Amino acid sequence: MRRPENLALILLWRELRHALSGVSKSDAVVLTLGGGFLLAYGMADVVTALRAHAAALHQPSVLWTIGLPVTSTALGAAVGLAVANAAIARASAPFLKALPLSLKARRAMACRAVLSIGVLLCVSVAPVIATACVLIAKPRALAWGLAAGAMFAFGFAAMTFRRLSVAFHIGIDPTAEPSRRPSRGFQIPWLSQLDRRGLAWFGAWAWGLRAGRLHPSGRMLSATGVLGLAALLSIDASLARHQAGPAALASVIGGVGVFMLSLRCHPLGAPVLRAAPLSFTRAWARLLRLPMVLSVMFFILPASAALAAQPTVWAMPVGSGLGLLILNGIYAVFAAYFMTAPIVAAASFLAAIAYATYEYLEYGNTVLIGFAALVALLWHRARKRFYHG
Repeated sequence: MRRPENLALILLWRELRHALSGVSKSDAVVLTLGGGFLLAYGMADVVTALRAHAAALHQPSVLWTIGLPVTSTALGAAVGLAVANAAIARASAPFLKALPLSLKARRAMACRAVLSIGVLLCVSVAPVIATACVLIAKPRALAWGLAAGAMFAFGFAAMTFRRLSVAFHIGIDPTAEPSRRPSRGFQIPWLSQLDRRGLAWFGAWAWGLRAGRLHPSGRMLSATGVLGLAALLSIDASLARHQAGPAALASVIGGVGVFMLSLRCHPLGAPVLRAAPLSFTRAWARLLRLPMVLSVMFFILPASAALAAQPTVWAMPVGSGLGLLILNGIYAVFAAYFMTAPIVAAASFLAAIAYATYEYLEYGNTVLIGFAALVALLWHRARKRFYHG
């Protein structure tokens, strides 16, 4: 092997080609025509909205001096995390253990893949922002585009450097299977009892944990802290103003966030399940058990505070609970379709919800029919992939 540092990038490219070649001709036609139409319609909608609000976008200087850099940096960090995780996974693939690759060589493979993909992404940001500035007649459009691209690149580089440093730290082998790593974490009795019933330890398999043991991580603790702080602030706002709105809204957003962070559907792609007498619906529903319990547990406290703050509007917490279940179910379909890519599933879900909400405000209930059809199509494709690979 002459250039082993390119191996992770080659694997990513081959997987993309394999995924595209696996799409049937009918699906390719539907995706090309339907996706092309939606993309063109969405771009036209964005252009129209930018021109309609051009005067308003010129006024707030904070939007450009603070909002644009912060947003660009955060977006670059999020994209960098996704790209770094993908590169690390390929550089640490189990079948590469047969090759004489050191930890330094694997790190070089991941870095080459991240650098190649990152350059393409960073270069594409500046033209997009510059074009948006031209559409609203913003002075120095090119300079704003270059500044946004630079901040995106900064966030991307910082996040990927941090992620690669942690993944390939000296003394830690990212290729080791979770079951063979040193046993950490602590036992949770109720978690063990819940995960043992019906398809025992299915949730532990999805999370890559030892049966019944929870392994706290920096990412888990950070997410818990942010969601907990947001819940406390919303509860305080509702109780101080005697309004149920803030706590009810936080209960839904936080509950969906917990569900999205804890749901993993990659076991649905395991060949062993196709050989077992197990239906897709049962396996899918079993994966939802633990994330749904955690989501409802988070929901209860803000929803109770909303009810205590304004008991006369009891329908608001009840409606929030119903909305939580609906949103969790919709995301579960997206997660099953993108079974091995939870970040892509989350991004697709949020984009679909945002776009459907925007179109709903403009066209009404008709949009919900199209959104329901999209969810049904994703369910059908996920079920078909479960049975036929």
